[in-house]
Amino acid sequence: MADSKFNLHQFEPPGPVGAAFLTSLSPLSVIMGPAGSGKTVVSAYRGPLLASHFAPICRDGVIRVKQATIRDTYRDLARTCLATWHEFFPPDGPLTKKGGYEGGQDRPIKHTLTWETIRDGCRVPVEFVMQFGAIGDANIESFIKGYELTYGWGNECDLLDIRVLPLLLQRTGRYPRVADIHPLELQRLRPVVEQQFAAMGTKLEDGEIALPRMVWGDMNPPDIGHELHRVLVKEKAKNPGWAFFKQPGGLSRDAENRKGKPRSSYELEARTMNEYDVRRYVHGEFGWTRDGKPVYPEFREQEMVADQPLDPIPGLPIGLGLDAGGSPACGIGQFPPNGQMRMLAEICCDPGTGPSRFSEMILEVLLTRFRGFAVSEAFGDPAAFMGKMYENDQLAYMEMVARALNVNIMPTYTNEVGVRHEAVRWYLGAPIDAVTPRLLIDPRCERTIGGFAAHYKLTKQATSGATDRVFVAKNEYSHIHDGWQYLCLGHRGRAAVIKDGAQLGRPANVVSIKQHVARTDFDVFSV
Repeated sequence: MADSKFNLHQFEPPGPVGAAFLTSLSPLSVIMGPAGSGKTVVSAYRGPLLASHFAPICRDGVIRVKQATIRDTYRDLARTCLATWHEFFPPDGPLTKKGGYEGGQDRPIKHTLTWETIRDGCRVPVEFVMQFGAIGDANIESFIKGYELTYGWGNECDLLDIRVLPLLLQRTGRYPRVADIHPLELQRLRPVVEQQFAAMGTKLEDGEIALPRMVWGDMNPPDIGHELHRVLVKEKAKNPGWAFFKQPGGLSRDAENRKGKPRSSYELEARTMNEYDVRRYVHGEFGWTRDGKPVYPEFREQEMVADQPLDPIPGLPIGLGLDAGGSPACGIGQFPPNGQMRMLAEICCDPGTGPSRFSEMILEVLLTRFRGFAVSEAFGDPAAFMGKMYENDQLAYMEMVARALNVNIMPTYTNEVGVRHEAVRWYLGAPIDAVTPRLLIDPRCERTIGGFAAHYKLTKQATSGATDRVFVAKNEYSHIHDGWQYLCLGHRGRAAVIKDGAQLGRPANVVSIKQHVARTDFDVFSV
């Protein structure tokens, strides 16, 4: 008989984030981290831990739990999730009920475990049924409807449809039946149920009886464009039932599961992987979409995005950067004396928005968030000052906006893409000092941040080197970035952009050889 490594009292979580994930009672919990951070192990332990310490006791004195673990395919299920489960709960291990392992070989698996736990000083038997399944090409709703569960686990949930975890949650709280649970246990669990209902924006009615419902998932960081990024990060306020547990990167001093994967392992991988994989599997950060290379790989989200909304600095004027393409956009920022740029607000319009509506949207933001602040500078696309504006056939678009806002908007001296990028890239350089980044972005500027991190990118042709020109993909993120470029280029000026580009990263006190050669009155023809 194989030995089991399962020990409720000696299990050590991979770190503080893993421990918080283990004890979370949120309806939907997701843990994300770099490769080897202990996500699958902590997810596998969570069901048995909940069964021992939290699940209700039935009227006959037995704790009964039924959990479903879902994966995308049976091959991947066997290769990762099931392999981890068998390491701790072998099919022929001491906790497996006699005849309690069924299935396998590209089909569902049912594994029944039994053990005893301690509740209020008394031994209580536990019967835990784990059901493994893979959705594959099956209809999601039909697949999940067959479950009557206590808990659910979506392994590598970024590979599952975004609907899987919420639909799986719908099948929890159905086992065991409420009628089979001891009344005192229902009373014990009611505050948890009320808290869960409140998290989902509703409440438990008087006299209504329900059981706690919990589903969780684990994943390596997906692309920023993934639906889980939208649910867990971008639109977090709209999804209060979800709890997100993000582990530190593998090279961080706070990295988790150091016993299972030391720092040296991450260092080796960082030297051998491409930058896309290093970002996800080593640093544990959301990646960028792989159909185009980001224009600004220097962007450091954790450093350059403020952890709370930014208020404008009193007494310091603001600047506007405007793009008047098919989807006009405006960035509003400040430039403190220390050389920092603060991106405070973004206005992004739908395609076809005319100058009047664009002006109204800018004015609304200026009056609500920047009342009393002087506009010291405003710069826009030089093409928008011409007689015709692209295919929209608008006349002098930027001049209309300038008159509507009563702001003097100036065209930048050039519209050349490389120069515009260099103007912004200067603010992505080394920080001003140990604690002050050169660029600081208000977290509400979602399209600005999304563009920096992933979606303001080169086209596939430019990314693959099939052209020697810089072609940027036009999408919902590109217009606001054009606006920021005009502001940066206009604020810094042509000379500053050229000088800093020519400096090639050298300190300010280092000059080129040509500059250093002394001038004399020597004339070869006078010798």
